[in-house]
Formats: sequence, structure tokens, C-alpha cells
Amino acid sequence: MRANKYFDLICGSYEPAVSDQHVPDFAYNPLNTSGKLYNPIIDNEWLRENKPPIWPDNRKFAVCLTHDVDSVSDFDPRQNIRRIKKLLKTTSNRSLGETARKVVEHNLSALKGLVGKKDNLCEFDKWMDLEAKHGARSTFFFAPEKVGQPHESDCMYKYDQKIKYRGKFIDVAGLMREMDSQGWEIGLHPSWHTFDDLDEMVFQKQQVEAVLDHSINSVRQHFLKYDPLNTFKVQTEAGFKYDSTMGYNDNLGFRRGSSYLFNCYDLKSDQPLPLLQLPLIIQDGALLAPDKGLRLDSDKALEYIKHVANEVRLVGGVLTLSWHPHTFNRPGYFDVYRKVLELLEKDDPWFATVNEVGDWWRKRSEIDLLKFTKNIPSE
Repeated sequence: MRANKYFDLICGSYEPAVSDQHVPDFAYNPLNTSGKLYNPIIDNEWLRENKPPIWPDNRKFAVCLTHDVDSVSDFDPRQNIRRIKKLLKTTSNRSLGETARKVVEHNLSALKGLVGKKDNLCEFDKWMDLEAKHGARSTFFFAPEKVGQPHESDCMYKYDQKIKYRGKFIDVAGLMREMDSQGWEIGLHPSWHTFDDLDEMVFQKQQVEAVLDHSINSVRQHFLKYDPLNTFKVQTEAGFKYDSTMGYNDNLGFRRGSSYLFNCYDLKSDQPLPLLQLPLIIQDGALLAPDKGLRLDSDKALEYIKHVANEVRLVGGVLTLSWHPHTFNRPGYFDVYRKVLELLEKDDPWFATVNEVGDWWRKRSEIDLLKFTKNIPSE
């Protein structure tokens, strides 16, 4: 390990090695033991002697809204059949009782779909309308419909699957094209086993690009699962420009100590990569899920968000949020998102997609955090 703690932090040297095929997800690094997880310590170091980032129209900070599309339907019969098949193939990962319960649930959901039960799981138009009301567009990360190396966590929807959108039925591919044409960005939410497999990453990227008929630039790993030794090199070689995976499933804050964009680092070759990282700061489930993470109610979640958002505003960084569309009907989720956008708009940030933030930073920013942290005197 190098002597410079800030450089080690932003490069990922402190992060644990892959165990059981994924990086352990816990809110810890040696700099957070003193309560610095919610403090962008590297950004503050930068501002001791340097100017903050420049944003369009002299906005003080940026907000990047994102959505990981893990599911699109509750009641689609074919989707539920695929889920049941996956459950039966992966029974060793859970108790027989849990598997049986889930099989019954999916059978009932499939029956509801067959009898025409209204399926309003995601309500994509509601998310889009809320964002447009605040002058915002977001990035939706869609999963591939075909996976070469299956895993029990794989998303189960297909691009020809019909869902309700603005009062009519449209397939998922049509929804992706509609979003894309209106200024929302479509990125890839690749499956579990892409973390170290270039061929699989390219295979899944090409599926989204075939739907849109153009290349895509942004990616976020499913379950935020990555390997600090391999994943960012794989993403780079697959042709991605921007990743937004570095965040937490069970907490919020600054995993690499920054809200600024920075080049990912190839720890094997000890060299920077052209891939820019847009750190994920706040995720819905880490705040509001009743069975994991911080387990907060809506009011307390808003307090946490206000605190972290203010830290980002003070350093002129990017507040990146992830809200899952399938949480639309869960108590608190959409309401908190609505209140967050109202609060943020009062501070007049620049709302932008991952690709827009990345392109602006690449063209206009002279901040190089790798070079900067490498030159910070060791303590």
C-alpha cells in the first residue's frame, strides 16, 4: 500500500478483495472510522488551495438523478414463469420453505396477469413527469434481456414485454426509445457476472444499443457489484465512458471520499483509466428498506439527505441519487423522492444525466483528483 492515504482511497487500494464473487458491501474504509463517511474529504482538500468545479450557468453544484430498472412488471405471466424456473434452479441458495413460498407468490402473480389485473409496478411516466416538472432529466439503467452467465440475481424482463405507459400498452424496447427521444438517458445495468468478463459486458451493452440504434456511454453494475481489480478495466474496454457504481447498498456517503468525477484506476497496471467515475452518493433502499441498510422512516431519511446534499453543495460537487422505479407503490419511496426534488430545486442546481455530467466534466473541468491526491504530502 502506498504512503498517501488520499491517493489510496480514491484509487480503491483500501477496498477489500473479491470474496464469494463480489466485493463485500459495508460502509468502511480507514478514513471513515472518525465519522468521515458523510464528508467529501478529498473535495475539501482540493478546495484548500483550488477553485470549485464550474457548472453551466454558474450553478453552484450539480444533481444527477438515476434509476436502476431491476423489474418492470408484477403480473406478466411469462416473466413470472421465468422467475419460477430460476428459483427452482437455485434452490441451494435458500431454504426449501422460502423457495416454495416464492414459487406460490409468482404463480399467483402470473394468474393475476392472465385475468387482466392492473399492473402499475413502476409507473415510469410518473417518475418522468415529476422530473420534468423540476426541469430535470435522469438516467435509466436497463438490464440486458439475455445473459450468457446466469445468476440468481438476474433481472427477468424482456424487451418485448408489454407494460402500461401513458394510458396505453408499450413494450420495454419502445419505452427505452421513447425515453431516449425525450432527453432521458438510457444506460446499461449489467448482470452479476460481467464484473470480470469483457465478452459478457460487450454482449449486454450491444443489446441496449441495438434497441436504441446508437451507442451508449454510461453503466452501473447490478447490485453495485464490482471488483476493484477488474471491473473498471472491463467497462473501459467495452467502450463505456462513465460509470456510477461506487456507492453503498446499506448506507449513503462518499465511498471514495469525493463527489467530484475522477478517472477510475487500474490497480493491476498502476495506471489511470479513461473511464470517469461519477460516485453514487444516495440510494433509496439504503435509507428506506425495512430489512436492510439504515432502516429510516421518511422524515429521518430526508434529514440524512439534506445533510449530505449540503456537503455536496458546499464543495460544488455532484449529488448522484438512485431511486428504483419498482418502488413506486412502496410506502415512502416516491414521496421522499418528490420532496427531495422540491428541496434541491430551491438551491438551483444543474440537473443533468450521467452522460451530460460526464461530457461537461471531460470538456470543461481541469480537476484531476488522481494527480492531485498523489501530490498531497503524506502525514
